[in-house]
Amino acid sequence: MALWAGLGQAATVAQLVGVDAGGLISLITQAALTARQNKKACEQLSRRVHMIADLLPHLQEPELMRRPEFRRPLAGLGDTLREAHDLVMVCQRKSRFYRFLNARRLADKFRDIQSRMDSYLLVVPFISYIALTYNLNRICDSLRPSHTTLQSPASTSQSHPVPAWKGVAKFTLAEIAAASNSYAFFTKVCKGTSGTVYRGRLSDGSDVAIKRISKTAQDREKVLRTELAVIPHPRHSHFVRLLGWCEEEDERLVVTEYMRNGWLHDHLHGRKPPSSAVMVSWNTRVEVLLGASRAIRYLHCNFEPSVINCNIKSSNILLNASWMPRVSDLGSSVRHETDEAEYQVVGKGGYIDPEYCRTGRLTPATDVYSFGVVMLEVLTGRPPVITTPAEGGAGRGPDGLGALCAPTYRGRGAGEAAGRAPGAAANAGAAPGAAVGGQHGGPVSASAVDSSATHIRRRGSPRHSVQARQHVACSAANG
Repeated sequence: MALWAGLGQAATVAQLVGVDAGGLISLITQAALTARQNKKACEQLSRRVHMIADLLPHLQEPELMRRPEFRRPLAGLGDTLREAHDLVMVCQRKSRFYRFLNARRLADKFRDIQSRMDSYLLVVPFISYIALTYNLNRICDSLRPSHTTLQSPASTSQSHPVPAWKGVAKFTLAEIAAASNSYAFFTKVCKGTSGTVYRGRLSDGSDVAIKRISKTAQDREKVLRTELAVIPHPRHSHFVRLLGWCEEEDERLVVTEYMRNGWLHDHLHGRKPPSSAVMVSWNTRVEVLLGASRAIRYLHCNFEPSVINCNIKSSNILLNASWMPRVSDLGSSVRHETDEAEYQVVGKGGYIDPEYCRTGRLTPATDVYSFGVVMLEVLTGRPPVITTPAEGGAGRGPDGLGALCAPTYRGRGAGEAAGRAPGAAANAGAAPGAAVGGQHGGPVSASAVDSSATHIRRRGSPRHSVQARQHVACSAANG
């Protein structure tokens, strides 16, 4: 019965109002099925209990249910269910003589309990509607900057205030200095194209990453505003969570959560222990790729116009304590305003789409190409640029991926696995010219990886290479 599947949720929710509804509903239903007298009344009671069980899972907002104005209407639910259970048990266990003597009282009791249950059947949907409205308002508030509308990352005007996400703090320079020990050398984590990242600790004891945007960085105001405008909702599962920023004196800083397992790049290229999950677990590598692809898809699909990351690489993918990927460093992102827009070429060698280099035109397919390079890097364990011609040619086509697969996986069916998604798709997507037809490119997704892999395995000959590369971009657009 469908009832049993929902009892766990019903119990969890109803415990917030002080009753194990799941257990009581189960007992009432079982007792009603075996009642020997007043069977019709017991079945009517059971149907009402079923309806309540179906409605309770909709009240799944603990914060809301802790508020007295929502708890109060449900305060008597537990007592009503217990009385219903006791009444049905009387019909099941008591003697016929007892029920004969108490027939009027039992009938009144059935009417009373059924009336109370009818009132809950009216109240629960009403509270559920309020809870839904509350959640929608909270989501809208968190996604919408509280002081200004979301500006295009390409905007460089200082007249636009920094977007203020709800729940994201504006730190003072003194707080940042205290957290990072005044940017002490031992807190330095890395230095990137737009600034230096330090590890810090806030006054509440939480570890954070502090990006100090370089004073020599070109258009540092734009870098700051792009980071703040493009980083999605602070709780998005595949981006580094934004905690706050600082814009004081001549300093521009962004504060994000600290990722304990560091950069994907360091695990792939020997800067982390070879026993890390990335190196020993094929599933972990695939999950990292899928998570990163969802982050790119979010940028391509959830902004209007689309946001193009422009800087997809393994050193911008961080891993949290559970080895889940988080995309970082969105300061180079731009809006895909028109198909004809041209931009100054940014990115790191080996990851940059040759079509983008040649034309200066950015499309979502630019990110697809860079992500294809990352996929090959993850699957093979090799850097994106291989200077030896013989080595570079070995990876062309699905047949070469098994040989190039990271040594950790050789002898474990890696050749076969690499011939499937995402290996073949990465091999085609990272080939020069992968952005052919890129003006029609779209969001990358797991479905694009799978469909591209199937297409390329069937069409692995050189004469189909251009078609395969186009298929990656087209599949991504449809994915």
